[in-house]
Amino acid sequence: MLENFSSHALLKEWAITCESLAQGRQIVLLRKGGLLDEDGAFSLESREFLLLPTFLHQEPSLVKPAHRDLWEQTPRLPDETVKNAVLRHFARVEKVWELRENAESALQNVPHIWSQNYLDLRWTYNSEKPLLCAALRVFALETPLRYELRAQDMGCKSWVLDAPETPFAARPVLSDAEFGARLAEIEAALG
Repeated sequence: MLENFSSHALLKEWAITCESLAQGRQIVLLRKGGLLDEDGAFSLESREFLLLPTFLHQEPSLVKPAHRDLWEQTPRLPDETVKNAVLRHFARVEKVWELRENAESALQNVPHIWSQNYLDLRWTYNSEKPLLCAALRVFALETPLRYELRAQDMGCKSWVLDAPETPFAARPVLSDAEFGARLAEIEAALG
């Protein structure tokens, strides 16, 4: 079912993660923060946002072998560069967990694409800060939007919060029943 939205918030996330969310392989986002985020820590600046796919820093060793097929499936148009992005998905945060290292084994029971190498990097980066795990309801835009990054959008930071307000239509990538079942599975694992 097509729904109408608008957003001025964009979350920068690896393109491969955006594709995994778009395919429904996972509904979680794990974040610690970007180097240019305040105190290097991630904060949930908006509970609704467009996903801004990025291609920097992602590498095959940070993804489980079973999900490395996403490298070929992640769309990238010829004119899609560091400065010119195509926005294909909108996300709404449904639930948030702040995980400490004692939750590391529980996180193994949550469906996601990231390898142990990736998780180790997340746990050790700013180790005194929690790892934020957010369950996202993801929607595919009926018509992708082009976004040209401005100078202030660049760099290793998580959010673009002042993009022009853009209306769009989108449909959920998972049905209500599928999403509810996935969320229940994660709640059982993380408590």
